[in-house]
Amino acid sequence: MNSLKAAIYLFILFYTFSGVASTVTINSDFSSYSVKNITYSFEPSSVEAALKLEPKKWHSVNQKLLNFGLESRPVWISFEINNTLNSRFSPLVLIDNPFLNEVQLFHLNNAQILSEIRLGDSFSLNERPIKSEFLLAKLTLPASSTTRVILKVSNPSGLRIPISLWQQDIYLTKKEGFNLVYGLMVGFLAALALSCLFLYGFSRKRYFALAGAITFTLGLFLAYLGGFGFRYLHPSIPAIQQVIMPILLILIALLFFPLQLQMCKLNTCKIARVQKLITKLLAVSLLFIWLLPDWLITAYCLIITPIVLSLYLLTTYLSTRAHPSKSKNALLLALGFFNAVAVYFVITVMGWYTFETMGLIIISVFFFGCTFCLCYAVMKQFITERDEQIIEQQTLIAENTAQDTLLKERLALQEEAQYELESQVDERTFELQVTLRELEEKNRELEQLNTEDALTGAKNRRFFDKKLVMELRRSRREQTPLSIIMIDIDHFKAINDTYGHLSGDNVIKATAGIIKHFLKRPLDEVARYGGEEFVILLPNTANQGAFDIAEQIRLDIYQNPVIVAGAEIKFTISAGVYTFIADDINTPELFTERADKALYSAKQHGRNKVVNFENLQ
Repeated sequence: MNSLKAAIYLFILFYTFSGVASTVTINSDFSSYSVKNITYSFEPSSVEAALKLEPKKWHSVNQKLLNFGLESRPVWISFEINNTLNSRFSPLVLIDNPFLNEVQLFHLNNAQILSEIRLGDSFSLNERPIKSEFLLAKLTLPASSTTRVILKVSNPSGLRIPISLWQQDIYLTKKEGFNLVYGLMVGFLAALALSCLFLYGFSRKRYFALAGAITFTLGLFLAYLGGFGFRYLHPSIPAIQQVIMPILLILIALLFFPLQLQMCKLNTCKIARVQKLITKLLAVSLLFIWLLPDWLITAYCLIITPIVLSLYLLTTYLSTRAHPSKSKNALLLALGFFNAVAVYFVITVMGWYTFETMGLIIISVFFFGCTFCLCYAVMKQFITERDEQIIEQQTLIAENTAQDTLLKERLALQEEAQYELESQVDERTFELQVTLRELEEKNRELEQLNTEDALTGAKNRRFFDKKLVMELRRSRREQTPLSIIMIDIDHFKAINDTYGHLSGDNVIKATAGIIKHFLKRPLDEVARYGGEEFVILLPNTANQGAFDIAEQIRLDIYQNPVIVAGAEIKFTISAGVYTFIADDINTPELFTERADKALYSAKQHGRNKVVNFENLQ
């Protein structure tokens, strides 16, 4: 009788294996495999019950990741592994969702359990079979065998179960690359957050601190999403893992509210009042949310966060319509990106759609879009406020100047009418003269700033245009020759590409310094005409003299490489020379165009040359 029962049991077991589970084939070319052809059921209560379950009660899933949404029941999953190799093979089973509460893995060969592994985010890092932030287990497949894997997955706050098999070396290689890229992303967000906090310390503008807090929390959220928050922050406290993601999502939404108040003038409409009330209730609920079950925290977060963010979007949009600004537009985009993140999690956790491998890419794009727009918004807000402050200061200075002028006239009238106040008038006049001298000095400083190139210290294009008109008039009035030299650094883009833009800037500065060295007369001027292009204005200079100066500059640069950060940068210049006696001052651009044509000819004929415009005719 016992033999009959055993035969019936083996028959049922064989029928279950052959009719239910899907097969993963292991051969010599195996590296990794995403397990999509699997079967699942909610009915079994134990592995024995799963083995005896009728095939019709198992449900098949093909070419789709398992995602049951907010399903509270444990799910049983089954698939087979066919090892075609003539030796034992030990692949890794990866469940690429670090937020599953508990996973029981049974590896069976016929009716015998080869191994039983328990993992999940309810276990600390030291309690896991493999110390990894992901749910990872190692199987041992007998040679030339077909074994079965049965998993029981329990997670009341969402069942999303991507399963894959990996050859160990391939997984380690992929994991190292993933850790590097993920670390760079989280580190970049942390750097942006620190930059915002530094700007807050410099400017004391609260929106910089809020932007830094949001960016830092986004980086923390991204770290937890990849499992690294649990691994490096609290590996021995797994209970935090289930609730930290919803809480961080709500916290980021709350941090957007004071930032919105700082940057937008919210009117007292009904929508703004509703938004303020809901945000306050959300902030209060965050203090007590820890007391709720995990699934209720997740559901609450998925419901309330998109609602609050939609209100933020609506009120920000209304404020932008009423008072348009680039900073508000950028804030609106940042809110849109983050709301897209919230909607993505709603769709994924609820099981409405599975993004498969595109999920992390989508989240990264949304996160970086949110942070870039956020940082641009606060920087633009700071620049706008600074410009408004400068305008107010200039207006105040103008008003003070006008008041001082009126006061001076009033004092002059009082001097004629009342001689005994002469001492007081002299004192006041002296104070006004000091003020005027200070204003003149400030004006000269501002004029100097407006005429000098910030990088090279040479004159800028604006100064050159004015100076050219002045020298044209002098040349026409005195009938003296005026020479123009156009200079351009050869292959400057290659210098930037090879040594970096900072070294390129040092090359430009060095070129300006060499040019200044060869200009001996006070009236000779050099100006930065463009990116790596300079123009020299030589009043009362014959063509040969201008050509000699250009040749001396070219030769000095050719013979003396620039040393930048220990690297020797050898470069050359090309120059075009044009000399004329002005007869028409209404078209100054004509003369620079001719010098530029000579420069173009030097470029066309091999560079590192000085070409005279007269030789082109």
